[in-house]
Amino acid sequence: MARDLASKTFWRPSGSDDVHGGNVDWISSGAGMSRLLRRWVRSLDGAAVMAALLYAALGGAWVLWSDQVLFGLSSDPVVLRTLSEWKALFFVALSALLLPAGVVVLHQRRELLAARRERVEQEEKLRALDLLDAISNSTPDLIFTLDLQGRFTFVNQAACDALGQPAEAVLGQRFGAFFPARDRERIAALNAEVLQAGRAVSSEGEMSTAHGRRWFLSTLGPLREPDGGISGVFGVVHDITERRRQEDRQRLWAKAFESTRDGVIICDARSRIESVNRAFSEITGYEPEDAVGQTPALLHSGRHEPAFYRELWANVVARGHWRGEIWNRRKNGEIYPEWLTISAVRDDAGAVTNYVGVFTDITRVKRDEAELQRLANYDPLTELPNRRLLNTRLEQALARTRRHGGHTALLYIDLDGFKTVNDSLGHPAGDELLTCVAQRFKARLRAGDTLGRLGGDEFLVIVEALNDPQEAALLAQDLLLAVARPVALAGGHEVYVTASIGISLFPDDGCSDATAMMRDADAALYRAKEQGRNRYCFYTNDLNRQAVDKLEIEVALSHALKRGELLLHYQPKVCTVSGRIAGAEALLRWKRGGELVLPGRFISIAEQSSLILDIGAWVIDEVCAQQARWRDQGLDMPQVAVNVAARQFAAGNLDAVLGDALSRHGVPPSCLELELTESMLIERPAEGVAMLRRLKDLGVTLSLDDFGTGYSSLAYLRQFPIDALKIDKSFVDHIEAGPDGSAIVDAVISLAHRLGLGVVAEGVETPGQQAHLIAQGCDMLQGFGLARPLPVAEFEALCARAAPLLHASSQN
Repeated sequence: MARDLASKTFWRPSGSDDVHGGNVDWISSGAGMSRLLRRWVRSLDGAAVMAALLYAALGGAWVLWSDQVLFGLSSDPVVLRTLSEWKALFFVALSALLLPAGVVVLHQRRELLAARRERVEQEEKLRALDLLDAISNSTPDLIFTLDLQGRFTFVNQAACDALGQPAEAVLGQRFGAFFPARDRERIAALNAEVLQAGRAVSSEGEMSTAHGRRWFLSTLGPLREPDGGISGVFGVVHDITERRRQEDRQRLWAKAFESTRDGVIICDARSRIESVNRAFSEITGYEPEDAVGQTPALLHSGRHEPAFYRELWANVVARGHWRGEIWNRRKNGEIYPEWLTISAVRDDAGAVTNYVGVFTDITRVKRDEAELQRLANYDPLTELPNRRLLNTRLEQALARTRRHGGHTALLYIDLDGFKTVNDSLGHPAGDELLTCVAQRFKARLRAGDTLGRLGGDEFLVIVEALNDPQEAALLAQDLLLAVARPVALAGGHEVYVTASIGISLFPDDGCSDATAMMRDADAALYRAKEQGRNRYCFYTNDLNRQAVDKLEIEVALSHALKRGELLLHYQPKVCTVSGRIAGAEALLRWKRGGELVLPGRFISIAEQSSLILDIGAWVIDEVCAQQARWRDQGLDMPQVAVNVAARQFAAGNLDAVLGDALSRHGVPPSCLELELTESMLIERPAEGVAMLRRLKDLGVTLSLDDFGTGYSSLAYLRQFPIDALKIDKSFVDHIEAGPDGSAIVDAVISLAHRLGLGVVAEGVETPGQQAHLIAQGCDMLQGFGLARPLPVAEFEALCARAAPLLHASSQN
């Protein structure tokens, strides 16, 4: 029975474990039964095993010994048959009792096995879910799922980081809560496309994250249920911001490569050209197809020796680069200079992969350098050597004179009257005049002499190898004659100018270098101008002493204001009608060491330096202060005139200085008159008129001093808002020289009255001059013949007497 059960329960087709390949029924063998039992036992738990063993033991004992027990009880066949039947019934009953227990055990066993399998499956699923969770949270890609309403049902850690929220704050929320409007619309459109198409959709775009705007590659697809229905959308989003930036950089470099004005050539490690840019073709004339595959030797000009190129590449190998100037040849054969930089490009292992050359065509630069060099040494108008080159050539001339002996002369030339031509006819006419004069000078010089222009209307001549200083004098006289001839200008004007020349001799004058020699010639030039112009003068030691004295005076004058050494004297202006004082001119005086310094020694020095600005402001302030003192004393004093220097007027703040002084001392503007020269107004007429109007607005009287000695343009005279004209002493001196001597004075008086201006004649010294000026209707007279400049106390006393100052015969 056990065999039958075993054979029914565990039998299976033969051959599965047939070692020899035959159809032997291994179950009938003892070995096969043993194996089946062992497998069966292993498949049961402890209770089932015990029950099976007990049943097997009882069944075996029953089969082996039950008949012997029956034969021992009785030998009667009837009794034995009855006992055998009861034996069988007992076994059946026992089996009936044990089999349900076995079935229960087997059922429980199946349930336990099923529960175990389910637990294992759950554990496997949990492990798989943990693995998926670990994978999704370790990837930098954003992974998420949305339901059909757009709510998050899953987000990985990368998605949480991008949203800047933890998972619990994201799950269940609509995606629109985390994005601006433009991103919401884009995501919504992609979701709709996925749900409508029922397939995955990929796209690139920019989105806002907690880390700013980023570029992403997004793949969105449908979530499907087991029945095939769509329950939502999944998304896998890859951050491609760095890739986009790299692409942008590559595009930028490609654009720069093509658009740069420098030529670029890229070679491989064997120096074969791989790529060139557009500028390369524009500069060299070679198209890319002409150059690619060739070597840079394609451009060799032939100007450099092989050693030059060997040294060049040796530097590239040793230092990784070379930079310098090189000559190359264009496709059309033209040789040109370029500035070239060659750099070696290496890989991570340090091996050279490419060579990059960047070059600039410096043809124009070289041309400009030559032009700059020319401009640095030559005057652009006359093409003559300028001050810099003249100084160099003079030093060389002195060195030759020291070696070979003889004399070197330096002639410093300044044109007389050039400013008048320049102002009246314009700068183009002045330039034409300078060019013509330069040509005349060059025609009078020897081949070895040097003519140069210092600037403006100043020229310099260097004459070497003179045997006698008198030769320099003869040359100077010849140059004066050359200038004196009339110059016909292109505009149809014919102009006349003269020149003044200062001459310095080496080694006669004791100068040691070019600078000292130019200084001496300049000093001699000014002596020539002081002597009447249109002449030449040699430098002497006396001139040098005067230059030293001038410097010493300038230094002392700079301290005069602080030390209170400056003071004012007042020279009366006399009314020609009443004969009494109607005004005065304040004249500057300098009391140095208890003695008065003559005005001629320091006034011009002050006007040539910036000292005149401080001194001029002090004079205005002192005149206003004196007027205030007179008013406080109850004295009825006349209007006082103040001379304004050209540099003081050009400073542009004269109105502010005057307004401040009037306000500070509280005197009316009518107490003050300003005397200006026409030359300072002509320098910049528009600015000059503007300043005069500002001064006029302050309420002061304006007078034009030295009228007739300068430009004397009636057109400008009408524009100037002035009140009076002053006739210069040089014209007054000629009044008694005959009918023609007074013509200018008479014309000025008549002109001024026609323009509604007052007239003051200065430098009046004789009764005859007084009589003539009064007869012509001059309004006021001033000069030593009436009264000298007086200290303030003496001037006050003279005014207090109120006596007429005109000569009795002059008024009749």
